[in-house]
Amino acid sequence: MEIFANHAHVFPRECRPEGTIEALLELMDRCHITRAVAFAPFVDQVQNLGIDPNEWLAQELERYDNIYGFGTIDPSKPDLAKQAETIARLGFKGVKLHPAYQRFNIMADKLQDFYAAAEELGLLLCFHLGVHWHRIKDYHPLLCDELAYFYPKLKFTMEHVGGLSFFFDALAVLTNNLERGNIYAGITSVLNKDKNLLWYLGPERMELLASLIGSEQMIFGLDFPYNGAAEVQEAIDVIMGLSLSLEDKANILGGNLARLLDGTN
Repeated sequence: MEIFANHAHVFPRECRPEGTIEALLELMDRCHITRAVAFAPFVDQVQNLGIDPNEWLAQELERYDNIYGFGTIDPSKPDLAKQAETIARLGFKGVKLHPAYQRFNIMADKLQDFYAAAEELGLLLCFHLGVHWHRIKDYHPLLCDELAYFYPKLKFTMEHVGGLSFFFDALAVLTNNLERGNIYAGITSVLNKDKNLLWYLGPERMELLASLIGSEQMIFGLDFPYNGAAEVQEAIDVIMGLSLSLEDKANILGGNLARLLDGTN
């Protein structure tokens, strides 16, 4: 079974020595992960280096054919649709969005052109959705139902499935839009009770998710470098131990992501 993992944050060595692409590759080797999605840093994380995060990641990934790049946007700038076009031009197939960290409301007017462009370009958006010490009104998972209503062909993941606090709200959005088949539960940092108790969902909720939305709508993620090899391997082991078929487990651990990003849907 190939493991193709979503949700790895990567950084220049000057920012986070433990979060480089080389460190990601080491983790992948230890956990027998074949391919992974790497997110470009957010603008403020590399501003002291004077580099464009998307351009930096695109250049770095020229050396690797098993790492897929996702871009990030600068929501403080007005050219958000153009930013989506640039991300696609760089060869990236998705965008990481963190409304709480980046301080924007998911349904803010200034994002509408970006969503329209992402929908048209077929970009997969990955939203952080879980308590993150910012005004909850800006990033409550129920806002994703509005997003799906206005952009019915937009593909996106609800990372952390809302976490412990908002799991059932995220589940409501996922089931309410199940017929479209373009919204995914991001199984990221939700299977380690000790390190991520605020987002911990556990195996029982994973099986509930699979029974209600189907394994085809679930995508495994790493949350590298915030999770190391031990946490990642624990999550893989939990998924492999679920009361699901081998096909369901293969979907979660990479099959769904491969179909999305390899264009075999």
